[in-house]
Amino acid sequence: MERRLNPLEDLLGDLFVDREQELALFWEWATSIPNPALSSLALIGRRRTGKTAILVKLFNRLFWEQERVLPVFISFAHYLNLDRAITGFEFAEEYFSGYLRCYLAFRHREPMLVRRKAGLEELRGFADEKQDEFALELLYRYDGSVQSATRMTHSLVQWVINFPLGSAAISDLPTAIIVDEFQVLTDVYDPLQGVHHDLTDSFQWAVDTKWAPLLVSGSAVSLLVRQALGGMLSGRFQYWYMKPLSREHAQDLVFRLGEVTGTAVDEELSEAVWQLTGGFPYSIHALLTSLSPARRRFPALDALEDVLIFELTDPLGQLWQHYREEFGKFSHQLNEGPVTRRVMLWATKYPGERIDAERVAREIGATVEEVLAALDKLQWVDVVEKVGLISYQGPTDPMLRRYIEYQHRVEIERLSPAEAVRDWQAEYRRLMGRVNNFIGEVAEVYVGAVMRKFDGREVDGEQYFGQSGPVTLPRFERVVRRGGVVRGGVPFEIDLTGEWDDGRRAWLVQVKYKRSPAGVEDIARFLEQVAAVAEEKEYAQVERWYFCKQGYTAEAAEKLREAGVLFSDRQRFNALANLFGFFGLPE
Repeated sequence: MERRLNPLEDLLGDLFVDREQELALFWEWATSIPNPALSSLALIGRRRTGKTAILVKLFNRLFWEQERVLPVFISFAHYLNLDRAITGFEFAEEYFSGYLRCYLAFRHREPMLVRRKAGLEELRGFADEKQDEFALELLYRYDGSVQSATRMTHSLVQWVINFPLGSAAISDLPTAIIVDEFQVLTDVYDPLQGVHHDLTDSFQWAVDTKWAPLLVSGSAVSLLVRQALGGMLSGRFQYWYMKPLSREHAQDLVFRLGEVTGTAVDEELSEAVWQLTGGFPYSIHALLTSLSPARRRFPALDALEDVLIFELTDPLGQLWQHYREEFGKFSHQLNEGPVTRRVMLWATKYPGERIDAERVAREIGATVEEVLAALDKLQWVDVVEKVGLISYQGPTDPMLRRYIEYQHRVEIERLSPAEAVRDWQAEYRRLMGRVNNFIGEVAEVYVGAVMRKFDGREVDGEQYFGQSGPVTLPRFERVVRRGGVVRGGVPFEIDLTGEWDDGRRAWLVQVKYKRSPAGVEDIARFLEQVAAVAEEKEYAQVERWYFCKQGYTAEAAEKLREAGVLFSDRQRFNALANLFGFFGLPE
């Protein structure tokens, strides 16, 4: 099992963070097939937010870690950037060969069939060699459908979409069909009739079956939700929207990328990257792997400003290329008059706020109708999001906002590149002020994230906590920051409190962010604080844990051992963090 070959290459590997909730949800969904209570699912998010990585990991797990449900992975991602629509014949071959490839690989334990994306002729030869009657029958029926498609591709397409339903039920083979970039199918060309049509409505029966439901993804959010999953499919999917990484996981990704790329990182840099990107993973990746020469000066924060400007303004920047490609698809919609461009710029100035069309109309000198029409166009290109019947919200991706702002100022206002980024520099100085205020919280947030992953296991106390004997890591019901009590007008604050057993038992945790080892005075203060909190809260059981990244003086360590307090330095904490999928704090 350790040497198994995944049928789909996992490109992210250890850079995959903070998507356990999605994986757990989709795993439970897939392994519960057939189940009449299940709906087909849609995973929705903009490009490069990690959707495909989730689907790849799910498929690989289903392939190796269970034997009851057939996992099928079909991707239309390579049709995203074509300057033409996919044809009905191309769709049929992609969908059918994707199913057959996954079936033969799963049935006969041959992951390389999927890995190298074996074509129909190779699959035919493999099925014949294995004398797989089920696969050979499917090939015979597919060949017949292709040959009969002489006037239109409709019958072929319908057969390809629907055959997994019957095959799964008749063969008692529950099937999870995973389709990446489903919105591609909103524009399919029938070369026999010379017409384009939306193929997604043809999936009505396919999504309703309990034997072979679909899990689809899409990166054109509005196109997927309003068109691909609308019409005949309306109400037939449960949606899961991809969110940016949480603060602690965004910082974890920074630490991992630093290790992988050999780039020096620290807590200050990780906090600044989180603040700049809002947790969008591709933006984090671009900043930490940038071709900008300034990256060599990391973790200096002034270098991050130079990398940011390079990424969004230089044609060699990954973010510049990414956004250029995205907006290039919709240049026609965005260039239909100045109102759309002015509304787009206005939306970037107030990220996360509801956009009042009347207010925007007054400020840019347009009619309300013109503004609403522009907002509808901007929704189609995923610049704004509709949050009500007539309400919209501006882009929540900070890097997208900056890119739009920069391009508008250079192309429309005719400013020089230096003038166009002047506001960024002021914003960056404000950001650095926030980083200085928050930097003491980074380790605190990180330790809390690890505590939330505790699952009841027992670990070696000496290895992780400096105390001999086993230590049980409880499954906390809640973990809170900055709790405590006030006694006699004196506050006794605890950095982290983890409670379980209906709040009767707790861990009280101190996280020390300092550049020198913790001393005896630090320990004495902590013992006084936890004693006050434990007495006031009347906990039935209390475990005390002290974490100091820089370690402890010999006297402090001895005092902690005598008091029975768990204690960790960076090395011990990182070993603990690794147990729960975190990379750990850098030196």
